[in-house]
Amino acid sequence: TKEATFTVDVASYEFTETVQDVDSSYAGTMAGGDYRIFGDWPQTIKEEGVEIGAGTLVRGGLTYHVGDDGNHYVKAEENACEDSYTYSDDSGVKQKDESNSPSTRWFKVEPIVWRVLTEDYKDPEGKSTGNALLLAEKILTGGIKWADSSSIYMKSYIRKWLNGNNETGETSDYGGADGFLQTAFTESARKLIADTTVDNSAASTFGTGESTQNNPYVCGKTKDKIFLLSQQEATNSDYGFATYSESGKGNTRIRVTTDYAKATRANQDSTPGYGGWWWLRSPSCDVLLIARGILIGGLAYNVLNNDLIVNRMDGGVVPALSISLGGN
Repeated sequence: TKEATFTVDVASYEFTETVQDVDSSYAGTMAGGDYRIFGDWPQTIKEEGVEIGAGTLVRGGLTYHVGDDGNHYVKAEENACEDSYTYSDDSGVKQKDESNSPSTRWFKVEPIVWRVLTEDYKDPEGKSTGNALLLAEKILTGGIKWADSSSIYMKSYIRKWLNGNNETGETSDYGGADGFLQTAFTESARKLIADTTVDNSAASTFGTGESTQNNPYVCGKTKDKIFLLSQQEATNSDYGFATYSESGKGNTRIRVTTDYAKATRANQDSTPGYGGWWWLRSPSCDVLLIARGILIGGLAYNVLNNDLIVNRMDGGVVPALSISLGGN
């Protein structure tokens, strides 16, 4: 048996516990947009030569290891949506092979970048909350089904994963008490995130330019810290979005997929300028097993196209939250 020894520095990475400005060189999803960093999540594949130590830190549903570069890293079993996709280092991401031990990679924990959609987020009654609405700039993970057999957001698996069972206080088929909220944010950071009354009405499930109608799969309002955008929000021109049917390069709904998200099965199109597809919280009005989403070119998916089955695992997750931008 051979043994190797190396020195691993104590982590010098500082978690992003308050809302901060991004570097002025950052090029975001919308020209002239307002961008902030807040919270932390595994994103970029580990650079060659970085050694990972045995020391661990449990944060929510993930375990962080310290690299000899002072950063935190998370190990993930590869289970790619397609074997043609590549990480940022141009090495291919692999599909899981059930006949062999799954391959694993290390991913660096980095600050999450958000776009400020509005600094005056309204509640379902149209009253100002005094908080801003932030949407993640990238697809942060895959491998999270929307639900098993229903597109009713209140009871969805993805809602429980975003907030954790302890936050929603409701029974769910999501097995862990800790979800995205408890993993991406420290305890002090979680206290800054508003408890948002989320609109799940029929009107919220139709976008700008669409014909509205009844939707039998809507539910009542929910109160969440982390949520998905609705079809209405994802087509709101006040948030910098186009009508539901517009798509193509430059569409501000396009979200690219992080290395970590690729490994966890999130989709990413290989066409330059396009992204992966990602979930919205709105159900289709046609079929119980269908939820709406944003496609690779930014199309806010039309209800006539019914193949976003809620138990698919290749949908991207792009979280949203509401928070005060003052007094951080």
